[in-house]
Amino acid sequence: MRRYEAAALLPDLTVEYLSRTAPAHPVFEETAGGFARGTLLQTPSGPVAVEDLVPGDYVETSDGAEPVIWIGSTSYVPRVEDSDSILTTLYRVTGGAFGPEMPGTDMVFGPAARFLVRRDRFRETIGHDSVFVPLADYADGERVIPVQPGGSVQIYHVALAEHKALKVGNLEIESYHPGPGLRRELGPGYLETFLSLFPGCRGLEDFGELSRPRTSREAVLRLGG
Repeated sequence: MRRYEAAALLPDLTVEYLSRTAPAHPVFEETAGGFARGTLLQTPSGPVAVEDLVPGDYVETSDGAEPVIWIGSTSYVPRVEDSDSILTTLYRVTGGAFGPEMPGTDMVFGPAARFLVRRDRFRETIGHDSVFVPLADYADGERVIPVQPGGSVQIYHVALAEHKALKVGNLEIESYHPGPGLRRELGPGYLETFLSLFPGCRGLEDFGELSRPRTSREAVLRLGG
């Protein structure tokens, strides 16, 4: 089990803060597994650290500015072994890893971070010109480096009203979405616990559809990316 914190924008535009103990299971950990504390997200007013964002603040996406409706966080604790947990390592993306100023400086992401890969040729085969791919798939020890900090690190994820790509250090990083098949993964026993992290959320259908497919680096290479 681990402690999760969340802040949610409610329909009346008030913000609810909560703290829950829930399983150290990938489905739960992905709700907070995107960004390390200190990560700067682009907003209409300039870069803002993820820990300083509040639901209702606007952030820049690949489709324009959108309001944050939910922020989740938990703690990465080094050298804690758990067979189910995905929070065993973070990933340092070095400046320029994916092109000039992409990102502009070194950044640290959680294991749930996915970034947008764009290729015109994708549209012919999958009907989209971009896909979300885990940053962890690009870990090579040089551009994307698995790291295990010596102390605990607070990590976060950010959800919008619709699934989008957030602008982070000139990368386009996926906003939080539980993805398809969650009901099957969790089973009825954990579904209620999962939804309790999202005040005002009546069911999984409230998350909407994925705006773009998720895939792997291997699949991208097969598609000619």
